[in-house]
Amino acid sequence: MSSSLFGVHLSVAALLLRLIIGFVFILHGYPKFSAAQRKQGWEWLKSMGLPGGLILFAAVVEFFGGIALLLGILTQIIAVLFALFMLSTTWLSKVKMKKKFVGGYEIDVILLIVSLALAALGAGAFSIDHLLLGI
Repeated sequence: MSSSLFGVHLSVAALLLRLIIGFVFILHGYPKFSAAQRKQGWEWLKSMGLPGGLILFAAVVEFFGGIALLLGILTQIIAVLFALFMLSTTWLSKVKMKKKFVGGYEIDVILLIVSLALAALGAGAFSIDHLLLGI
């Protein structure tokens, strides 16, 4: 296989990873902007001894970070930040909420691993990163 064809395969893989986790984060972040969801999230976080304001932080991170991944803007930085974010949600699920892996925090771990893979892979050729920065 030629190296240019291999590069196309990597770019397609990066695009697919960016699209799926970008959409997942947008779908999870957008509802948190509604007043009812913020109030519910605020109370839930406070009940676990965490600052309620983290719900708005999660909304902003998930929604706008997801859009950035869809477009391929600052992909590796966003992916690392998402990995750290998912590490914290995994900790929250496991330690504070005492959830089991299956039916508990398995999606968090999947998003953590996919974010790390995307951070290592980069945005690929089908991204704004590539158009502007050549990366």
